[in-house]
Amino acid sequence: MPDSEWIDDELSKELPVLRDCGEGQRVEFKEKYPSNGSDLSKEIAAFASSNTGKILIGVVDDGQLVGLDELNSSTGRDKLCRRIEGLCTNNVKPAITPVIKFAQEDGKNVLVIEVPRGQQPIYYSGDKPYIRHLSQSRPAEPHEVIERIIGWLKSSPFAPSGEGSSEDGTRGEFLSTLASALIEVLIFGDELKWRNVNPWLGELRLQLGDAGRTLRELAAEDVALEMNLDEQLRVIADSLDQAESHHLVIGRDSWANLEQYIAVSVQRASELKAEQIDIIPLSEDSESQLQDLIHRKSGQLDDLDQRAEQMVNDGRIEEVQSEASEIGHALLRMIHYYPEGMADGFVEELGRDLHLMETVRRRMDGGKSMQRILEKIHELNGRFQDFITTT
Repeated sequence: MPDSEWIDDELSKELPVLRDCGEGQRVEFKEKYPSNGSDLSKEIAAFASSNTGKILIGVVDDGQLVGLDELNSSTGRDKLCRRIEGLCTNNVKPAITPVIKFAQEDGKNVLVIEVPRGQQPIYYSGDKPYIRHLSQSRPAEPHEVIERIIGWLKSSPFAPSGEGSSEDGTRGEFLSTLASALIEVLIFGDELKWRNVNPWLGELRLQLGDAGRTLRELAAEDVALEMNLDEQLRVIADSLDQAESHHLVIGRDSWANLEQYIAVSVQRASELKAEQIDIIPLSEDSESQLQDLIHRKSGQLDDLDQRAEQMVNDGRIEEVQSEASEIGHALLRMIHYYPEGMADGFVEELGRDLHLMETVRRRMDGGKSMQRILEKIHELNGRFQDFITTT
C-alpha cells in the first residue's frame, strides 16, 4: 500500500483496473516521459478536444507496469510537473489545466495526468488540432475542426460573432466562457448520484475542478471587475476546488461532505447563471439555431443507432457509448442555454440518459450487457425521432 504523502491512495487502488482495461477513448499509456514534448502535448490536446482522459506514464502499451524512476525524489517530481505545466501553457492552445497525480502499485510509481474536457471546441498541439479516437490521438481533419467550431458557435448565444465594437466582443467572449463553465458545473453536479463510483466520480470532480479554474481565471479579467463579479467568481471557484480536492475516506460523513461541496457549487453556479446569463432574452435567431441544433443531434443519434450494432461487432462498443454521451452532453448544454425552448423537460431527460451512456458498465456476460446498451440507444433514438416529428 502507498505510504507517501504525495501518493494518491484512491488512484493507486484504481491503477490495476486501469491497466487491465487497457488503452481506449479515455486512457493512454506511456512507458516513460517522452523526450519530445509534442508527443505528450498532442495527447493532452486530443483529450481536451474530445473527453476527459488519463495519461499514465510508467505503464507500457500492453498495460505492463514499469514505473517511473524520476518520481522517487521530490526534485524529480517537481521537474516533471513543471515540464507538464509548461506544455499545457505553451504547446497546447488554448491553454488547458490538467491535474497531476501520482499512483503506486507493487512499489512502482506512476505519474497520472488527468485532462478535463476543455471549454473550447478544439485544442491544438503546436499548429495541429487533435482529437481522441479510441486508443489514438490523431490530427483532426479540416471538416472535423469546422464542424466543432460551428457547433460551438451555434450552441452559445454569447460566442463572439465578429460584429459590433471590440468592447462588445470582449464582453461577449467573457459571457460565453462564463456560461460554458457554469453549465458544466450544473450538468456534472446534477449527475453525482449516477457518477458515484470511479472512474466516473473522478472525472466528475475533475470537470468541476476545471470549471473552477476557469472561473478563477475569469475573476482576474477587467470585464469581471467592471461587472463586479470578481469576488463572486472566486467564491464559486473555492467551492469547486473543495469538491475536487476533498479526500474521500470510508464513512458516511466523508461522502456527505463531498455531496455538500458539490451541492453548494451547483447552487452558487445556478444563482450566477440566473443573474448574468438567463436575463439575456432569446432572440428569434437563437430560437432558429435551437431548432437547427435539435434536428442535427437527432440526425446524429439516428445515424449512430444504425451503425451501433456493426460497431459493437467490430469491437468498438466504447466508441458507441462515447458518441451517445457526446450527443447527450450537447443536448444538456442546449437546455441550459435555451431554458425557455425546453420547457416540457423531454430533451433534458433524453440528454441525461444519453450523457450517462458512457457510465454503463460492460460485463463478461456473453454480450448481454452490450446488447442492452444497443437496445437503450435504439429506444432513445425512437423517442427522439417521435419528438422531432411532433414538434
